[in-house]
Amino acid sequence: MKARCLTIALAGCLSLAGCAIGPDYARAPTAAPDAYRNAPAPSMQVDPDIAWWRAFGDPVLASLVDEAVRNNYDARVAVARLEQYRGQLEAARAGLFPQLGASFGASRERRSVFAGTPLAGFDEPGNQFQLRGSVSWEIDLWGKIRRQTEAARADLWAAEYARRGVALSLAASVAQGYLNLRGLDAQLAIAQQTLDSRAHALDIFKLRYAHGVISEVELSQAQDDYYSTQAAIPPLRASIAQTENALSVLLGRAPGPIARGQPIGALTPPPLGADTPVALVNRRPDLLQAEQTAVAANALVGAAEALYLPSLDIGAFIGQAAGTMGGLWHGASRIWGLSAGVAQPIFEGGAIQGQVRAARSQSEQARLAYQGAVLSALAEVDTAYATTREAESRLASLDNQQDALTVYSKQSSARYESGYSSYLEVTTAQEKLFSAQLAAVQGRVDLLNGYVTLYKALGGGWGALPDDVRSAGEPSVAAPAPAVPHPQGAV
Repeated sequence: MKARCLTIALAGCLSLAGCAIGPDYARAPTAAPDAYRNAPAPSMQVDPDIAWWRAFGDPVLASLVDEAVRNNYDARVAVARLEQYRGQLEAARAGLFPQLGASFGASRERRSVFAGTPLAGFDEPGNQFQLRGSVSWEIDLWGKIRRQTEAARADLWAAEYARRGVALSLAASVAQGYLNLRGLDAQLAIAQQTLDSRAHALDIFKLRYAHGVISEVELSQAQDDYYSTQAAIPPLRASIAQTENALSVLLGRAPGPIARGQPIGALTPPPLGADTPVALVNRRPDLLQAEQTAVAANALVGAAEALYLPSLDIGAFIGQAAGTMGGLWHGASRIWGLSAGVAQPIFEGGAIQGQVRAARSQSEQARLAYQGAVLSALAEVDTAYATTREAESRLASLDNQQDALTVYSKQSSARYESGYSSYLEVTTAQEKLFSAQLAAVQGRVDLLNGYVTLYKALGGGWGALPDDVRSAGEPSVAAPAPAVPHPQGAV
């Protein structure tokens, strides 16, 4: 009869536990415009899953990105951190289920039989053996445990989006490092070719000076050209070594040489198309991470508010108790019990109020942080569009300047050999051409790096990572739908 009454009471309590106290999450409004100010004409949309690092047309670059995403220590830490949040989700969700336990105890004691007279003595010591199984359950009447579970699930997804963000940042860093390296290689080749040419010219000038054909001033000018070019080479070599070492760290290797593929002039930028701010908000990992942080903070407001309300705990045990081990198996030694208790906070000295206030403040902070992150992301994308467009225009000017200075250098050399100008004109033309050649290479590197920055800002490419990399960190819970409010009452 008692068990039946407890069952009826439990069913009534569970019928009350269908809702969760606290605000349901709704995405905060953002200042996202309909289109970017500096975006190209929307003739082609950006594919969020495009492996933009492969679009450069260099298999070596693609293999370096894949290697980095697999072996980089920051990426591996981000994957390992997911297990921490999976464990926290399991721990939070465990409160929704009954807790089962078993225990065995043995004791020996002597009980006093003192009855107020000095003549009374003590019983002989006695043994007590007890074997019991128990069950306890806190009924989640107001959704406190469900809100805590919701927050833990959001934390797990925030960690997953953080992992994706690390992978994208890593791909961009490797691509930019590789592009810088190939640019330095090209600049070193130009410097070495220029040095060889000026070394040959200096040898001729030494012979001419020895035979009195030219003056010491012209010889000194030729020497200045040679040594200034020679001085430009060591910094380039040092920068190459530095860039190789930085790439090695990104790849998870000890510092060492980096394989080369296509020259910088043969690398083609990925296709550039228009994107929408709405797509950015639903794709970029750091924004999705910030939103999940807001989801978690919002859920904890409900968990804190539930502390104001009564809590219901039920329990039961069954077992055997006897004075001897053998007696545990006798039917008469059976014991059992049922319990139910309701606890209602009355005065906590402001403890619950303080927790609710702190939770609401953290939720507001997370909401504002998300709105600020969206605004910064929009500015990054628009800036990247503008930078890429202007870098392309600048490179065209640098290429035209290089072509013009090539003609100027040839004509000034011909004029000097014909005696129509001094060697100073030749020196000036060659120096300008050398600087223009280096600037043109750097201009191309800047343009290609601009495309990398743009695709990183757009948040595209994580879906094109190797399957084993993506599956290594996928949470074992259903993915949230960022574009719509989350069903926060669901478990």
